Amino acid sequence: MRGFPKHINCVQDFNNLLADKDLKRRAISELQKIYNKDDSKTLRATTLIDPEDPKSDWNTEEIDNPMPLWKQKGFESREAVAALVTKNGGKV
Repeated sequence: MRGFPKHINCVQDFNNLLADKDLKRRAISELQKIYNKDDSKTLRATTLIDPEDPKSDWNTEEIDNPMPLWKQKGFESREAVAALVTKNGGKV
């Protein structure tokens, strides 16, 4: 691998970056961004405000996010992200 990748897709990618002394600091920074992102809630569209106008806005409700960023990357929890950061010398 040459340089820092444009896309980091999984936990193993982070482990590989953390093993490289030149890329470790930036990988920790990316992990901290994932940990700090508050995406535990999201909005879901429920019904049209005006059913007669299909281009009108939607009524929404806030729900628990089924796929927050830490889960998309393959971590078991936000705490697992924090543990990987602190294990490699970073702070959350």
